[in-house]
Amino acid sequence: MRHRRSGRKLGITASHRKAMLANMITSLFKSERIETTLPKAKEARQLAERMITFARRGNAAAAGGQEEKRLAARRHIARTVRDSGILRKLFDEIAPRFADRPGGYTRILRLGSVRVGDAGRKAILELLKKDEEKRKKKKTPRKTYHKIEMPAAPVEHKKETREAEAGGEGAAPAESLPGAGAPTPVEGAAPAKKPEAKAAETPKKEKAHKTGTEKARKAVGEKKAKAKPADTKAKGKKE
Repeated sequence: MRHRRSGRKLGITASHRKAMLANMITSLFKSERIETTLPKAKEARQLAERMITFARRGNAAAAGGQEEKRLAARRHIARTVRDSGILRKLFDEIAPRFADRPGGYTRILRLGSVRVGDAGRKAILELLKKDEEKRKKKKTPRKTYHKIEMPAAPVEHKKETREAEAGGEGAAPAESLPGAGAPTPVEGAAPAKKPEAKAAETPKKEKAHKTGTEKARKAVGEKKAKAKPADTKAKGKKE
């Protein structure tokens, strides 16, 4: 397991890796821009920013009267950056440039091309300028849900229409008027049937039913009346 073991091995030995990163950082401080593969650029960025922070602290200590701390920082960086001219440039030009910047001194630009041979992804590692901001990642906007206002239900103005039909004060109430509660006719629709026609039809049916029953009762009564004298005659003969 690789607990607390940060960093990439890059497929090379420790001594080779240490020498390679030292050369990359020296070239970065010299030209302020180098082109390499993406994994190597990420590893070199960590070490380069650490060296710039040491130089900043040394210059701040020297400004406060502690020259020995600046010398200790210079000797610490000299173990990695072994060129005296570039070491002087780091303390005199690069570190004062980032005096008011709390980290983020470098920038990685990914290139779309790959290296011929092993198809390694190429990138550019460069130092930022004095007033230049670090490249920010594009933030995808969050989804926003707009509130839809539902239209209000139409208000029925029945009372107002009834008052208008009644003709204002002193008129009969709208409820007493004939056809006040009936629905208003719609244009283009078929005329509604009058309720009086149904009321007129119902008594006719009842009368027809009554007349039929009365006729049946009368016919039964006539048959009984005719049958009674015949019965009496038959009874007298037997006696």
